[in-house]
Amino acid sequence: MLKLTAEAMVLILLFANILGNRSKKEKHVSDCLVIARLAFFVLLASSVVKLILNFPVVVFLNIIWLIYLIAIYILMENTFRLKRETFGNPLHATSVTVALVIALIAIIVFF
Repeated sequence: MLKLTAEAMVLILLFANILGNRSKKEKHVSDCLVIARLAFFVLLASSVVKLILNFPVVVFLNIIWLIYLIAIYILMENTFRLKRETFGNPLHATSVTVALVIALIAIIVFF
């Protein structure tokens, strides 16, 4: 159940990122940012629950996973900020999309 939730949240993050960075109106960018923030909060919460459940066994990998998620969040916030203030940076949007796809693959294989 926890793996399914994490997979669904990464897919929602992926779609919100793509739609938000391709949108022409600032309102749509803001709406996608809200959806992405909520999905990211649920993903981070499920990752913390996984860390607590597997605490003595695989602590190091779970901490690396949490750091990776926080790095994705910082990159995603920066991308949405650039999109809202200017026309955005396609390189940032592509890097966030690639990072989210890597996260989805990691969840499918290791979560």
